[in-house]
Amino acid sequence: MSDSSSGSGEHLNRYNANDNAFVVTLVINCVVMLIFFLIFCIVRRKFKQFYQYRFEQHHKGVSVPPSDGFFSWIVDTIKYSDNNIKDTAGLDGFMYLRNVKTSFYICVVLMVISAVMLYPTNYYGKYNQHREADENGKLPDEVVGLTLISMGNIERGSHLMWVHLVFVFFVTIVVLWFSYQDYRLYSKERVQYKQQSRLCNYSIMLRDIPNSMFTREELSNYFKTHLSNPSDLLDVSLQYPAPHIYALVDQRETFVKKYESAIEEYRRTKEKPTTKIGFLGCFGEERDSIDYFQEKIDELTKKIEYERAEAETGYYLKNANQSVGGTSFVVFNQRKVQKEMVQTIMHSKYHVLFSRYYAPDPNDVFWKNIHIGLKSYYVRSLIVAILTFALVFLWGIPVAFLSGFSNLETISRVKAFSWITDIISKSKVLQGFLSGFLPNLVLIIFMILLIPIIYALSRACGYFSNSRIEASVFSKYFLFLVFNVFLVSAIAGTIFQSIEQIANDPGSIIGTIANSLGGLSFQMINYILIAAAGSFGAILRIVGLIIQLIKLKWLAKTKRQIDDVLHQGPFSYGVNYAKNLLILQLTLAYSTLSPFILIFGAWYFGLSYIVQKYNIIWVNTPDYQCGGFMSPMNFRRTLVGLLIYHILMIGTFNVYKFYYGILVVIPLIMTILFWYYAEYMFKCISKNGIMDQYQKQQENGSNSADIEMQASGSSIINDNTSLNPTVHHEFHDASHSISEYNQSSYKPPYYELMKINNYDLEFPISGGSANV
Repeated sequence: MSDSSSGSGEHLNRYNANDNAFVVTLVINCVVMLIFFLIFCIVRRKFKQFYQYRFEQHHKGVSVPPSDGFFSWIVDTIKYSDNNIKDTAGLDGFMYLRNVKTSFYICVVLMVISAVMLYPTNYYGKYNQHREADENGKLPDEVVGLTLISMGNIERGSHLMWVHLVFVFFVTIVVLWFSYQDYRLYSKERVQYKQQSRLCNYSIMLRDIPNSMFTREELSNYFKTHLSNPSDLLDVSLQYPAPHIYALVDQRETFVKKYESAIEEYRRTKEKPTTKIGFLGCFGEERDSIDYFQEKIDELTKKIEYERAEAETGYYLKNANQSVGGTSFVVFNQRKVQKEMVQTIMHSKYHVLFSRYYAPDPNDVFWKNIHIGLKSYYVRSLIVAILTFALVFLWGIPVAFLSGFSNLETISRVKAFSWITDIISKSKVLQGFLSGFLPNLVLIIFMILLIPIIYALSRACGYFSNSRIEASVFSKYFLFLVFNVFLVSAIAGTIFQSIEQIANDPGSIIGTIANSLGGLSFQMINYILIAAAGSFGAILRIVGLIIQLIKLKWLAKTKRQIDDVLHQGPFSYGVNYAKNLLILQLTLAYSTLSPFILIFGAWYFGLSYIVQKYNIIWVNTPDYQCGGFMSPMNFRRTLVGLLIYHILMIGTFNVYKFYYGILVVIPLIMTILFWYYAEYMFKCISKNGIMDQYQKQQENGSNSADIEMQASGSSIINDNTSLNPTVHHEFHDASHSISEYNQSSYKPPYYELMKINNYDLEFPISGGSANV
C-alpha cells in the first residue's frame, strides 16, 4: 500500500481527490441551502405579495395561505391536498408534482435495497489485493474512502458481481412499477379531464382547409352533413392570418401605458405633463402628453380595426389561386362529436388537407403561429431539427473544454499554468473546490444560457399552442442536458486527464473511460448537490425580490404597472421536467457503480417536491391548462434512461470481466416489452378519453379492466345532451368552460384590445374609441 502514499507531494490518490471534492461541494451546498432556507423563512412573512402572490391577489381556489410560523410552511405545503392542486394548478401541476414524488420514491426504495445488497458486498471487495501493474510497472491508485463501498472496490472477474447483476433487476422492477402507476393514474385523470365541461373538450382545430370551403357557410354546411344532428354544431371560427397586426397592438399597448402614466402624473402634481414627439422623446415639438398619447391610441385603434377588416375581406382575393385555405376552430354542443370528428377521415387528401386536432384552450393558443400550414410546419420542423442537432454538438465543444480544464490534473499538464497548480496543491479545500464545485457550477450556468435559445427554436417550429411549445422545450432541453452533462462533460474530463495515454494507444479509450466510471459518479453527485442547492434558490428568488422592490419604489406608478410588477409568471414545466429527468438519469446510471448517489438523488427530489409544490400552490400563476400533456413524455424518457442504464451496465460488466453480465439483456427486453404494453393500455385512452356510456359501465363494475374510470364530479354537460347555456362551471386553472364560450373566444388578441383604466379626472378624455 506504500505506492499510494509515497510521493504524496507529487501525486494525490485520485480516490482521495474525489473524496476531497465531494466533501468541499457538500459543505458549500449545505451552507448555501441553510442560508437560503433561513432567509426565506424570515422574508416570506414580510413580503407576502411576492412569496404568496396568488393568495394575496385573491385568486379563485387559493383560499388558504401558508402559516406564518417559521417552519410551518413546510407542513402546510406537504399537507396541501391533491384536489386543491388540480383545482388551482390543473392537471399540469398535479402530474408534475406526482412525477417528482415518484422519482423521490424510486430513489428511496433503491437506496434501501442498495444499502442491504451493495454496501456490504462492495466493502468486502478485494480490488486492492488484485491490482495489476501497467506496462510501465506502475500500480493503479489504491481504493480508499467512499470508493470502498462502490463497485470500484470489486476485483475483476469476481463472483461478487452476481449481487450487482441482481440489483440491476431490482432497479428495473422498481422503475417499471412506479412508472406504470404514474401512467395508469395519468390515464385515469385524463379521462376525468376529458369528461369535464371545458371548452377545449368541445372544440377541434382544422389546418389546411381547402380554399373552396374556407367560408363560414361552406364549412358549417360541410360539418352538418357529417352530423346525425346538425344542431350539434355550435360555431365555426375562421382564422384570417394577419401577423403584422401584432406590431401595431404592441405599439398601442405602449401608448396606453404611457397615457396612464401621464394621467397618474397629473393626478399627483395637478399639472399636465408634456412630451417631445421627436427622436427618442428628446427632440421635436413639445405637446401635452395626455392629448398626444390619446391621439396615438385612437390612430392605432383605427389602424388595427382597418387591418383586421382588410385581413378578413382581402383574404379571399389574395388566396384565390391557392388550393389550401387557412385554419379554423369548430365548436360543438357535445363532447362525443368532438371525438368523432377528430378521429374521422374527413377529406380525400388526408394528411395534406383538413388535418384535425383537439383544440387547445383559447388561453393556450399561440396566436402568432395559428396561420402556419402543415407543409410549412414540416419544413420549419426539419430546419429547426437540423439547427438543434448542430447546436447540441457545437455546445458540447465549450462544455468539453470547461470540463477538462476545470480539473487540477489537467491544468498541471499545461506549463503556462503550472504556477497555479503549485499554489492550489497546497490546499485540499482549493483542490476540492476546483475539481468538485467549480466545474459543475459553470456547467449548470452554461446549460441555463441555452433556455432562451431553445424557446426561440421551439416557437419557430410553428406549433399552434403554448403547451406544445413547452413540450418541445422539454424534449430539446433534455436532449441537450443528456448529451452535454451525462456524456460530454463526464467523458471529456477523463479523456483530458488521460490524453497522453490515449494518444499512444487509441484502443485504450474504452477501458480508460470504463475504469474511471467510479470517479465520474462523484462528479455527478457533485452536480446533483449543486442542483439541489439551486432548488432552494428557486423558492427564495432573492434577485427577483430585489428587482421587484426597486420597480415598486421608483418605476411603477400606475395600477397597471404595479400589477405587472407584482405578477408572478407561470411555472416552467418544460425546463423543470428536463432537469428532473436528467437527475433521475444520472442517479439510475450510477446507482450500481456508486450506490450512495441514490442518497443525493432522494435529497434532490425531496427538496424539489417541497419547493416546487409551494411555488405551484401560492406563487406561480398558470397562463393556460393542457391537461398534463407532458406526463407521457416524461414516462417515455424515463424508460429511455432505464435502457441507457442497461447498456451502461452491460459495458461495465464486460470491462470488469464478469461475462454473465450479458444477462442484463433480460431486463432490457423486459423494459421494451413493458413500454409497448403501457402505451397499448394507456396512450389512446389518455389522448381521446372515453364515451359516457362506456364510462357508466365501468362505474357499474361490468368491466374489470385495469383502469377504473370515474366520471368527473365537476362535469356538468353530458355527451348525450345539448349545451345548456344557463349552466355554468368556472375553472380556476386558467381554462375556459363551454358555457363561457362566445364568438370572440377563438379570436386573436387584436380582436379585444387593451382597455384604458378608468380615471375620475377633472377634465374630459376625448376619443372613446381608445377604450374599445
